[in-house]
Amino acid sequence: MKKLIKLGIVALSIFVLSACVPLDDFQNNNDTPSNYATELTEEELEQLIQDNLPESTTNTTYDLQSFEASVVEMVNTARKGVLGVISSSTEGTATGSGVVYKQVGDTYYLVTNDHVVSNSSSLTLVFERNELLFEIPNEAITVIGSDPVTDLAVLQFTSSESFSVIEFADSYDIQMGQIVFAIGNPLGFEYYGTVTMGIISGLARYVTDGEFDATLLQHDAAISPGNSGGALIDTNGKLIGINNMKLIDDLVSNIGFAIPSNTVRRITEDLEDDGIITRPYLGIQTYAQVNVCGTEFGVCVDVQEGGAAEAAGLENGDTIIGYKTADMDEFLAVYNFNDLKEAILNSNVGDVVQIKYIRNGLEYISNETELDVHPDDQ
Repeated sequence: MKKLIKLGIVALSIFVLSACVPLDDFQNNNDTPSNYATELTEEELEQLIQDNLPESTTNTTYDLQSFEASVVEMVNTARKGVLGVISSSTEGTATGSGVVYKQVGDTYYLVTNDHVVSNSSSLTLVFERNELLFEIPNEAITVIGSDPVTDLAVLQFTSSESFSVIEFADSYDIQMGQIVFAIGNPLGFEYYGTVTMGIISGLARYVTDGEFDATLLQHDAAISPGNSGGALIDTNGKLIGINNMKLIDDLVSNIGFAIPSNTVRRITEDLEDDGIITRPYLGIQTYAQVNVCGTEFGVCVDVQEGGAAEAAGLENGDTIIGYKTADMDEFLAVYNFNDLKEAILNSNVGDVVQIKYIRNGLEYISNETELDVHPDDQ
């Protein structure tokens, strides 16, 4: 942005040429250029100079007090949609967090981590009113289903209490540096409903740990054991992720991870449907973070025999750059493995899709092909 430069004015009135006048007019009328000048005031001259600067000057005012007030209101509302989870088993008792994402009458649906509720013999939900803690007992809670691959589980519970329902954001819209808030119960309920703030530090972190195999968001909002299953929300109070793990090392700090909201939405819908996760499968193999086909974007693939990709006409060494289901008007751009993985996982088994790809420097659109069932889900 250019600085506004004020020029010193040495006279109260200044003459400037208002137009180009032909020389013949001067000669015929014996006039001088000063006769065709326009008199401007100091104010008008300053305005003329400003209007003709290469860039306009813009003054911006940030009302931090109003922003803070809106954040406080948003957080207070969102906290009423994040509950505590007590999981009891023969091995002992563990605590975590969960997020209310849906309500039907006095029935609520809560998403949490699979590792919070797996192997539990009894569950209790904890909520806060007036800084006092209350419980929803096991008999009011039903486990709809869980998925260790994405570390998500859905609980259903009934209550006459009123809880906030936290809406899903579109995790495709999340950007690096975006402000986020983590809400949960670090180290148990002595710190119930703790709120921390940070930014999005990474959009696609590929993590595998035992059965777990999913792409995560990285952020630096402080989370601790007990935050598992808790909410990661944006400044509008929408859910952009479910916190599920962090790096613990003397050499690092505040490297936390959350399951993206689009993954959460997909898994909760599947679990509500029949309690079973059935993932679609294209039938390709690739490197998650490396393109060995020589292009700066897209997914370089090896095609598995008998799979949907082979049926579409793809070959080893092709680079996928677009993905389209039958109900899409345009191809979804594929810049990296995360784009392709999320596009496939947000489709359904049996969906008819087309692939846009590059082969030997030329761009092609594949035949239509039907997505298979993932081998691990067969």
